Amino acid sequence: MDDPRMKYVPLLEEERFQSMVAVPILARSGDTLGVIVLHTEAPREFTEDTLKLLVHIASLVSGAIENAQLYQQERRRVAALTRLAGIAGEVASVTEADDLGLIVARGTRRLLEAEFCQIYRLDPDGSGLELLISDPDALAEPPTMSTAGLLIDALDGHDSGSAARSLWPGLDIADLLVTPLTAGGERLGLLCAGSPAGRQFSDEDSELARAIAHLAAVAMKRAELIEHLTKANTVKDLFEALAAGATSFAVAKAAEIRCDLTGPFLMICAEPAGSRTQSSVEWREAAEAIGRGLSALHPRAAIEAGPGPVRAAVPLGGGTPERVEELLRSCHELGERSQAAIGVSQLREAASEATRAYREAVDATTIGRALLGEGGAIAYSQLGAYRYLVHIAADDAPTDRMRAAVDVLIEYDSRRRSALLDTLERYLAERRSVIESARALFIHPNTLRQRLARIEELTGVELDHDDLLSLELAIKLARLHGRPGAPAASEA
Repeated sequence: MDDPRMKYVPLLEEERFQSMVAVPILARSGDTLGVIVLHTEAPREFTEDTLKLLVHIASLVSGAIENAQLYQQERRRVAALTRLAGIAGEVASVTEADDLGLIVARGTRRLLEAEFCQIYRLDPDGSGLELLISDPDALAEPPTMSTAGLLIDALDGHDSGSAARSLWPGLDIADLLVTPLTAGGERLGLLCAGSPAGRQFSDEDSELARAIAHLAAVAMKRAELIEHLTKANTVKDLFEALAAGATSFAVAKAAEIRCDLTGPFLMICAEPAGSRTQSSVEWREAAEAIGRGLSALHPRAAIEAGPGPVRAAVPLGGGTPERVEELLRSCHELGERSQAAIGVSQLREAASEATRAYREAVDATTIGRALLGEGGAIAYSQLGAYRYLVHIAADDAPTDRMRAAVDVLIEYDSRRRSALLDTLERYLAERRSVIESARALFIHPNTLRQRLARIEELTGVELDHDDLLSLELAIKLARLHGRPGAPAASEA
């Protein structure tokens, strides 16, 4: 008992013994598996033969122990792989992200015999984490504000037990296993599991967690792709139905993607401004940018971003005039950046008006392409007389004396780089007020009078006697049908 190498175990009552011989049971690697010990109550000198016999028995026992351990290890591995295959089968059978998360969380918790399992999704900008699913359900997201930092510290190999206790102070967790959800080099989120008190996760547990995380990440990307394609097809059906006048069908499609058209909403349409075409690479990139910009206006907006025109249905919730003006300003900035003509319908508040709102947006876009050469946005309420002319084809437009006068001014302005057509349009818009027209054109009233005289001389039109309404409509038709010239006055 006085030997410093003696490890006293009270349950063995070794104080009764006077002599002992001990032989280690050694594995092939040299690690100690156990010890064989002989005791005698009376003093005894053990012989070399006894020692050799014990060494021989220990070698036999070590082989049996190692084989048994290996067999148990393989059984556990086969069982784990079987359960992993079961999780993989369940993951492959689901398409909804919510169902997928629950299957992965529950399966991981059972497989690793963990206290809990949670799945986190990285924010789009990678700056934070959002809890997607937890098993058990009652375990909430960690209350600490530094959740992301602590989980990433654990992911990088720092003290995981300390991180676990910091994140979940109310739980007795011995170890924290954090595995990245990565697919195609893209980090999607984290798989997090906590072990019960007294148990540390093994390297085998880490391998299983990585396998599950890989399955989950690939399945998440697949579910997102399916959801994106399904939504894209639904949105396409929505706008095709609106174009065909099938209002009820369109409203039902909008409801499928949680776009509420039963309250205040706007329809928006965008096409390349001026003479630009929809088939260009630049427009495809611009359409995607417009789609991203419109999606920022409302999370439930239904948006079809090309490859043709961009079309959107935007619920407004509280459809106040201020909110509509704010949206129109945002669209105008977006159109200028993208060199697109964006048409915005009037505010509508009933699902039955969806088709009318869509046609208003399309009409506003058609007129915007003619008037907004460098891009911008125009609301249907701002179209003025253009809304009555938009459906008149160029071949069906009247070719009378007033139209001939407009063509003369267009040709003269193009050749002389003057602005007689703009001047005439502003003069008519201001109800023939010389003072107001001059102020709007930033010229002297006498300069305006000289321009008007030149217009009468070139066209033969008498501004004091002729039908000026016909003349104004002829100007707008010329603008609308793509005649060369400066953009229309803002009154349009």
